[in-house]
Amino acid sequence: MDSDSRIFHTEMGAYALALSEDELSELPEHVSSYLPNLKLIFSDDGDNTEKLDRTAQQRNVEGITLWRNQCCTVNRVNRSKVLKILNNLPPSMSVEQYFVNDQSLDIQQVEIRSVLNSLVSEIPDTVSEFKCLKVFAVEQNNLEFLNPEVCKMEGLNRLGLSGNYMTNLPREVENLTNLTQLFLDDNEFEFIPVQVFCLENLEELSMSDNKITEIQGEIAKLEKLRVLGLNNNKLTTIPEELCFLNKLEILGLEGNEISRVPEEIAELYNLTELYMGHNCISSVPEELCMCSSLQILSIGHNRMKTLPVEIANFKRLHTLVMNDNLFEELPRGIGSLHELEILHLEGNQLSSLPEELGDLIKMRHLNLRQNNFADFPLPVTHMRHLETLDIQANNLSELPASMSNLVSLVTLQLNNNQFEHFPLELCTLSNLQQVNMANNVMVDAPEDVQNLTSLTELDLSNNQFEIFPVELCSIPNLQILNFDQLHGVKVKWLPDEFDQSNISELYVQNNLLTALPSSIANMKSLVTLCAHHNEIESLPESICSMKLEVLQLHDNKLQTLPTEFDQLSSLCDLSLQNNPLTVPPMDVCVSGVLQPIGRFIRKALEREELLLLKMVDHMTGVVNKQELRQLMRKFRLPDDKMIELETKYHGKDNLKERIRQTLFAWKELWGSEATCDELVRLLHIVGMEALSDKLRAMKIYSQALKL
Repeated sequence: MDSDSRIFHTEMGAYALALSEDELSELPEHVSSYLPNLKLIFSDDGDNTEKLDRTAQQRNVEGITLWRNQCCTVNRVNRSKVLKILNNLPPSMSVEQYFVNDQSLDIQQVEIRSVLNSLVSEIPDTVSEFKCLKVFAVEQNNLEFLNPEVCKMEGLNRLGLSGNYMTNLPREVENLTNLTQLFLDDNEFEFIPVQVFCLENLEELSMSDNKITEIQGEIAKLEKLRVLGLNNNKLTTIPEELCFLNKLEILGLEGNEISRVPEEIAELYNLTELYMGHNCISSVPEELCMCSSLQILSIGHNRMKTLPVEIANFKRLHTLVMNDNLFEELPRGIGSLHELEILHLEGNQLSSLPEELGDLIKMRHLNLRQNNFADFPLPVTHMRHLETLDIQANNLSELPASMSNLVSLVTLQLNNNQFEHFPLELCTLSNLQQVNMANNVMVDAPEDVQNLTSLTELDLSNNQFEIFPVELCSIPNLQILNFDQLHGVKVKWLPDEFDQSNISELYVQNNLLTALPSSIANMKSLVTLCAHHNEIESLPESICSMKLEVLQLHDNKLQTLPTEFDQLSSLCDLSLQNNPLTVPPMDVCVSGVLQPIGRFIRKALEREELLLLKMVDHMTGVVNKQELRQLMRKFRLPDDKMIELETKYHGKDNLKERIRQTLFAWKELWGSEATCDELVRLLHIVGMEALSDKLRAMKIYSQALKL
């Protein structure tokens, strides 16, 4: 492995060397010679860890990451400041084997993250020897309690214990007076441990995803707290004391059972992010609007119907989440939030928007889905910097001409509305890349869709097209087209014009297609074709030359596969089940592996050819010239071909050869359709019952021999 390709440059100007998946036992000399600033080593090779430790000591390496290794000790890392033990600890070994009693250790950061059967359930006493440790994280493990020895590392700044089974902390935690960050998410706490309130330098406390029912009044002691995360607990109230934390910048209370926001929240004048979604709040006090530093406000999934008019005070707000409430109208003051870029209003009962919303010229992402809009809200058309608009699941049937103002629009969700025609107004939006118009009642598409030069994804599933709109083939850069009509009107054919497109993923499942156009082979970019649940009876031979990676044809009426089917060498996902396949049979196809499918097809063709030759030999001795002329017409041979055969093989003496050459001409004309079964069928149609029965018996005998 070339070590040069494993060298990375860090933000601090130092170098890092990744040795994962290599077999190096020490740093190559040519690397160390020009990397005097090497600071980090990443390794998942436990057998060589000891040698890497020695190299780390020599090179002043500050960090070692041990990943998926089986090493038993980490020695001589006295100059390394960061030790990360990630993923699998060997099940037979205790975490204590990672620590040594060496007073010279000045590691500053230790992180242990484990998975599966190698979870750490206790921390060894020797951990206290790491006197210089600043960061200690034992997350996603099996800890039920914290070893008090950890609390002797009084220089700790950050303690991470998330993802364990802890219900309390030891009394000695109050000794960690330098702690500024404490992470206790995803544990079993039912209350905030009282020891936490002694950590006067704490700036960040995260206890989300626990079972906490109350915030004690002592929370006010944490005067330096800037970040408080209590999302997804069982809180019902916000205590007044919480509002005394006037240095608080981020407050997370989502996913609780809070029904009231106290007026004292106005005291949190440094608050920049407030998350109160998924609660039981029916209103917020006007005092909240005094938190004028707010940049993100999330109050979605509550029971709110109104907002205070003072919301206009949020001059710095750039993200406002109000989805899934009971709003029927919005206050005009929202139009004064000139910094607003993201607005979520989905899942309400809005039927119009105030004109003032058109003043939000910085708006980039707007979500209005699942409301009661019967007419497109015109203020939206003034948001010239809008990039994403989701207005699905309303009652829209047309778009205004002013839609052309949305020159920055990239993604548009119009699905689940009442559009009967593809909106012509969209065809002027040259930057539009993704359009979803599924689950409407559209019957056609305009020629102007070719003007959507940036469009790459289009979803027209579940509409009312009676025929496939050929205009779609002219969209120059379309890559993904979804035309699944499970709940729409099913089309019976695809146009030959598909060969003009650059589509790479085509979804036409759940229609009534009986065949795929032979021109499909000219779709050079196509890698995914999903045409399952149709009525396709055969595949064009040309499909075998494509570079398809996904081909889903299950639940059709295929009986045979093309001769060169195994030439689809790029296929990694093939689905053919629930077809009446005989060549090859379903038990060969069910695995989706091309090699046995191709082998069976070739052998079947060889058997078919041999059997057809035997049938031809038999027919030369029993067919007279009148029957031959009747067969020529049934074979639909061109007149000039019939004249040529009768002229070249004229007379009674040449009748046998005339019969033979007639059958060869039929085979050449109809190709793969000129089968033994088809010959038996045609003989039956012209009334040559005895010969038809004889050839059928020959086939049955041939199949019996094969078995």
